[in-house]
Amino acid sequence: MDSKEILTNIKKSWKWVWNSDSILSWIVALAIIFIVVKFIFFPTLSLIMGTSLPLAGVESSSMDHQIVKDDASRLNLCGKIYSKETKEHINFDEYWEACGNWYENNKDMTKETFSNFWMKNGFRKGDIIIVWGRFTPKLGDIIIFQPGTGSSAPRPIIHRIVDINEQGIIETKGDHNERQLTGSNNIYRTDETNIHPDQIIGKAIIKIPYLGWVKIWFTDLINIFRR
Repeated sequence: MDSKEILTNIKKSWKWVWNSDSILSWIVALAIIFIVVKFIFFPTLSLIMGTSLPLAGVESSSMDHQIVKDDASRLNLCGKIYSKETKEHINFDEYWEACGNWYENNKDMTKETFSNFWMKNGFRKGDIIIVWGRFTPKLGDIIIFQPGTGSSAPRPIIHRIVDINEQGIIETKGDHNERQLTGSNNIYRTDETNIHPDQIIGKAIIKIPYLGWVKIWFTDLINIFRR
């Protein structure tokens, strides 16, 4: 078989994969997409962004600035329980009224300081975050980090930096959370008051709303069949 025949067969196969309505062609097409995304797209994006996790799906409400239902189905924002959701959307001033005391009392951080942070309004469950790996951490950055030794958290955590000491040890907090995770106050025993630079995967630079729900729904579907 010469090169011309090989090229002709490749074209026929390609046309069959993308134009045929057979189940087999669908399976082959999905396999090709998976291979391209996993072995070409993501490695290339990781190289460009300088991080092993260039895209992160948000799977919790820990950075949400809105009143949302907690695990006990209560309407919650920074530990405050609401009898009913009075507003579909609250602005930054209303968020600070509910959550600002922790920052002012524990970190001497003012509303003005916080309002100058990148992504000062946080983000929501189901958003996709674009992650940048080549940076020097600073106060207010939203970072993705690996939980430390002793934590059983299944995935990296994405929270905002609220303190960096002289030794470069970092503290974070979820904007929506009442307090920091200290190891004894959460089921995964995660401590976000003692994060070392080698735990950091990258920082959030852009959010894409809602796109992450595809992954969440898919994961939930898989978990249903595993039960």
